[in-house]
Amino acid sequence: MNKYLNLLRNGRKFNLLTKLSLLVTSAVLLVVVALGFYFNDFLKDRFLDDTQQRMQRGFVRLAYNLKEIEHELRDGIAFIGNDEKTIASVDLINKYQDKSNYNLFLIDEEKKSVVSELLSRVKLSFNSDISIYDQNGELIAFVSKDDEGYQLNFFSYEAGQRKLFRRYEQHAVYSPAQALPKGIAFTHKDYYTAEEQLLHGSSITYHRQGDDVVIRSHQSIFQGDTGKVIAHIEMSRILDKQYFANFSRDIDLDISLSFDVMKANAVLGENLSVQHIDITQSDQEYLGVLKKEIVSGVVYFVARLDKAALNAMLNASRSQFLLLLVAVAVTTLLLMRYLIRRRLELPLNSLMEQIRKIERQDYSASDEVRTGDELEDISASVNQLALAVHDRESQLQQARKEQEYLSDHDALTGLPNRRHFSKRLEHALDSTRENRAQFAVMFLDLDQFKLVNDTLGHHIGDELLVQVANRLVQQPGSGQTLARIGGDEFNILIEGVGDIQQLKEIVGQYLAQFHEPFLCAGLEIDISASIGVATFPRDGEDSVSLIKHADLAMYKSKDKGRNNYSFYSDDLAEYAQKRADMTAALKLAIEAGDQFELYYQPKTSVLTHKIDAVEALIRWRSPNFGMVPPGQFIALAEETGLIVPIGLWVLKQGLRDFLELQREGIQLEHISLNVSNVQLRNDETVAALKDVIAASGVAPDHIELEITESYIADDVNHAIGVLQSFRDMGVGLAIDDFGTGYSSMSYLKKLPVTRIKIDKSFVDGLPGSEDSITLTNSVIALAKNFGLAITAEGVELESQLVFLEQQCCDQIQGYYFSKPLPFNELKDYCRSSLKHSSKNSNVIQLQSVKSQ
Repeated sequence: MNKYLNLLRNGRKFNLLTKLSLLVTSAVLLVVVALGFYFNDFLKDRFLDDTQQRMQRGFVRLAYNLKEIEHELRDGIAFIGNDEKTIASVDLINKYQDKSNYNLFLIDEEKKSVVSELLSRVKLSFNSDISIYDQNGELIAFVSKDDEGYQLNFFSYEAGQRKLFRRYEQHAVYSPAQALPKGIAFTHKDYYTAEEQLLHGSSITYHRQGDDVVIRSHQSIFQGDTGKVIAHIEMSRILDKQYFANFSRDIDLDISLSFDVMKANAVLGENLSVQHIDITQSDQEYLGVLKKEIVSGVVYFVARLDKAALNAMLNASRSQFLLLLVAVAVTTLLLMRYLIRRRLELPLNSLMEQIRKIERQDYSASDEVRTGDELEDISASVNQLALAVHDRESQLQQARKEQEYLSDHDALTGLPNRRHFSKRLEHALDSTRENRAQFAVMFLDLDQFKLVNDTLGHHIGDELLVQVANRLVQQPGSGQTLARIGGDEFNILIEGVGDIQQLKEIVGQYLAQFHEPFLCAGLEIDISASIGVATFPRDGEDSVSLIKHADLAMYKSKDKGRNNYSFYSDDLAEYAQKRADMTAALKLAIEAGDQFELYYQPKTSVLTHKIDAVEALIRWRSPNFGMVPPGQFIALAEETGLIVPIGLWVLKQGLRDFLELQREGIQLEHISLNVSNVQLRNDETVAALKDVIAASGVAPDHIELEITESYIADDVNHAIGVLQSFRDMGVGLAIDDFGTGYSSMSYLKKLPVTRIKIDKSFVDGLPGSEDSITLTNSVIALAKNFGLAITAEGVELESQLVFLEQQCCDQIQGYYFSKPLPFNELKDYCRSSLKHSSKNSNVIQLQSVKSQ
C-alpha cells in the first residue's frame, strides 16, 4: 500500500495536468500531420485506383444487398410454405372451392385469413408484394404496395364469375376492385414450375418492370412426399429509382439502372464482372458498369463519380490542412486542459485523501467521487477496500488469537497440548533452578484404551477422552498443569511439592478419579489409568529427561497390573529397554512360529485320583531370553495386541495335540484352553476362534475355554452374548480364578458357564486358615447351588486334597499330582494314570461327578 501511495505522490510532483495535456496534444498533432501527408499522396498518386476500388466496393455492396433481398424473399416465402395454418387454408380452398356453387362465407373467410398471413410476411421482410396460387395455378390472394400503403387482395366468385376484392391495410372492409396491379398475374407462369429447384425449395428470378427491376421468389407447396402441387407462392421486391437513389446516398456513389445494351457495350466493351471493374473517364466523370442477367433480357448497373468534385476536395484539403493543424492543436490543448482540470484534478485529490485515510488506519467511509466514470468506481472501490482491510485486519487478529490458542491447546478436549506443556515445563525449570525447589512430572496413560476404540468405535473413544479430561481438570490445584499430549496420554506438572508423601497423595487423588465409570453415549465404561512420576532435580534436570523418565515409570505401573503408579528409578531404563527388546522378540516369534510350545497340566478326578482332563499352558523358548514363563510375556502380548495371533496358535496346537491323544487311545473328558479378554472383546477374533474349533476335528463337548472374571465384569451383557454363542456350539466354559476381584453372585446365575475354578490364593491357606476355609466353602456351595462343576487350582499338599475331597470338590489341579508337562511326557503320564482303570469305568465316574 505504501509503495503505491509513494508512486501517486511522485506522479503529482511533475504536474499531472500539464503533462497529460501536452502528451495528448502532441499525439493529436502527430496523427493529423501523418494523416495529412498520407491523404495528399494517396489522392494525388492513387486517385484512379481508389476510384476503381470505390466502384468495386459499391458493386460488391450492391451484390450483397441483392443477395440479402434474395435471402429475405426466400425466408419470407419459406415461412408461408411451412405455415400449417396457411397450408390448411389453401388445402381447404383446393378441395371445396366450386366456382359455380361458391361457398361465399367459408371460402372467402379462408382467403381473408390467408391474405392476412401474407401481409404479415411481406411487411416483416420489407418486400413489395406477395401472391399465392392454388393447385391449378390460379391466383387466390395477394398483397401489393403502392404510395398509400399495402393492399390486401383476394379473388371470390359469384355465379361462376371471378371478382377481385381489395382493402388497404389501415381499412377494415374489403371492396370490389377492377384491375390487377403491375407485376401481378392471375395465372402462375408455367416455366417457373419446370425448374428442378422448386422441388426442393424456392427459386429467385429477376424481371424488368418498366424502368425498374423486380426480384421475385417462387416456391411450390407439395402434398407430403407425393410430389403433388397444392399451391404456388411468389414474393417480390421492386428496385426502383428511389431505391437506387437511397442506395447511392448510403454508399456515397451514384449507381443507376440501364437497359441500353449498345450504350453499355460502347462504354466498357465485354468485361463487366464484379471481380474486375474497368473504369473509363471523361473530363467530367468516371464510369463503371455491372451486367446482370434477368428473365428475357439483361440489366446494367451503372456507377458514376464526378471528377470535378474530387479534384476540388483534393485542392481544398491541401489549402486547409495547415489551418486545420493549428486549430486542432490549439483547440485540443485548451479542451484537454479544461477537461483534465475539471474531470481529473479534483477527483484525484479526493481519491488521494481517501487513500491517505487508509494509510492512517482510518477505515471510516469517505464521501465518494461523483464523476459518473471509472474514477467514481475507483472511489467506491477505495471505500470497499477500506472496509475490506478493516475486516481483514479484524479477521487476522481473531485468527491470530485462535491460532495461538489452537497451537497451545488440544482440539478435542480443550486441554493444554504438548507444546503448551513443554513451555510451562521450561518455565518451571527456569524458575526452580535458582532456588533448587522440587517439582514433579506425571505421565498418565489410560489402561487398554485401544480396546475401547476397537470394540466401541473411535467416536466413543473420543467421547471417553473428553469425559476423562473433564474429570481430571477438576483435580488440579494451584501449581498443577494438566495437558493432553496425544492419544490417551496426559502429562501433569506439579509444582511446589513439599515431600514424597504429599506427592503420593496427589497421585492417588488422580487415580481415584477413575473409580467411578464414565458415561459415554449411554454406555458405562470402566477404565483405569497407569501413572509414572519423575521428580526434579533427582530424576532429571531438563524437560526431555523428566518426560522420558515419567513415561518409563508409567510402563512400570502397567506391568505391575495397571491402575497403579510408579516412581522413576535408575533401573527403569534397563527395564524399558528389556521390555522393548522383548516386544520385538515376541513379534519375531509369532512370525517364526517355532518358538512357542504347549505344556499340559493334568486335572485329576477327586473320586478316582485318575487324570480326566488337561489344561494347555503356553511356554516361549526365545533364542534371546531363553525359556520365558507366561507371567513375563502374556501381559505384554495383551497390551500390544499380539495376544490375538498367539491365542489362535494356542487353540490350534492344543486341539491338534488333543486329537493326537485320542488317536493313541488316551481318552480324556476335555482339554482346557485359556482365552484372553482381548480376544473375546473383538468380534472378528471371536469368529476366528469359532472357525478353528469347527475345523479342528475335536468334538465341541471335549473343549473347555477358560475365561477371567474381569472380562465378564467389564460388560456383562456383551459377555453373556459371546459366551452363549460358544455354549450353543457345545463348548464348555470355565471361570478362572473365581472370586479374586469381583462380586460374582450378581451375574453368575446369568452366565452360561459350566465350571468354576477355585483360585490358588484360596487353596494355599487350607486347611489351617479360617478365611480360606470360609471362602472355599462359599465358592463350592455357590457352584453346587447353580449345578456347576468345581476345579481347585494350586493343590500341593495332601491335607489340602483331603479337605477338598470332604467338601465334594470335583477336580484337582496342582503340583500334588503333577506339574505342567511337555506333550510327550503328558502321554506317558496319561498311560500310567489310566493303566489300572478301563476307559468305560472312567467315563461312568466322570458322568456321576457331573450329575452331583
